[in-house]
Amino acid sequence: MSANWFRELFRIESSQISSLLFARVALAVAVPLLLFWLWGHATAAIAGGAAALFVSLSDIGRTSPERSRTMALATFGILFGGFIGAKFGLTTFADEALILLSAFVAGWVSNSHPGISAIARFTAIATTAGVGMRITDPIAAAAVLFGGVCAVGAAHAMWMLREVPADKDFMDWAVGVRRALSGVGSGLWFALCYAAACAVSLFAAEELGVRHPYWATFTVIIVMRREGMASLRLMSLYMLGTIAGVPTAAMLAELSNGHPLAQIALATIAASLVRLGFALNAAFGYLMFTVFIVLIVELVRDSSVPPLSLVLTRLYDVGVGCAIALLATLIASADSWRHRA
Repeated sequence: MSANWFRELFRIESSQISSLLFARVALAVAVPLLLFWLWGHATAAIAGGAAALFVSLSDIGRTSPERSRTMALATFGILFGGFIGAKFGLTTFADEALILLSAFVAGWVSNSHPGISAIARFTAIATTAGVGMRITDPIAAAAVLFGGVCAVGAAHAMWMLREVPADKDFMDWAVGVRRALSGVGSGLWFALCYAAACAVSLFAAEELGVRHPYWATFTVIIVMRREGMASLRLMSLYMLGTIAGVPTAAMLAELSNGHPLAQIALATIAASLVRLGFALNAAFGYLMFTVFIVLIVELVRDSSVPPLSLVLTRLYDVGVGCAIALLATLIASADSWRHRA
């Protein structure tokens, strides 16, 4: 794996970079965020905005129908993960079991097919969010579907103005499904390490001083990736961007004076930069992704600006999640390194 491998994750040719690329994601995210917030459903606004970004990042395929299918499957995966997390997450031990199962599946299929991997990872994130945020608003489910529709609609609007970008690394879905079922490229060991890292963030939260375990678990899910086993530099960029995203979001919330509409605007800008960030530098992409998540979660709080104690708590929880992800990646990589030696 080359040192610049992370740039291949979301490659954007210079000729394809235009205002449409930013406007597409911004529109998809802003519409559900703003609509459900003005309607008085803050948690639904978060669910819809996050779903719109996740589905936009699942735009993977060779033709517009293939890309639409992947985005639609991502929408239903996010809806399913969030539903079971919120529905059964209050039951003793069920919350941990659901998160660990979704994490294991995401780890198992992480190197099978780009679309399947993205869907599984976002489903695991949605499951964690459903458990951790204790979402009880039934409108949230409609918001997720609406967010997915906005993402697909914005994508089609851009494709009408510009041709569908070529996907040089596209893999046939039939091949991808076979690879996913057999765990090709990932294997049982990585999937177990991935789930075990989530287990540590959940079950050892009190011993590690983690105040909100789902923040640490969320961090493990997004930071620990199969490619990190081949490049610790890449892994360090993931962690750097994620950790830096917390204080960056806090500073932006301070600049907005805690005004919800200003936070929605800033979160929308961050979301529109995620795709480009992943293409240019992994740290910048993860920074924008984290800024978006932290800013929209702030919408459920009544206070205007997050206090320093909350910022420090989140920073610690995210830092612990990064440390757990790094340790689990090193353990998962031990066998491959031994074979190389």
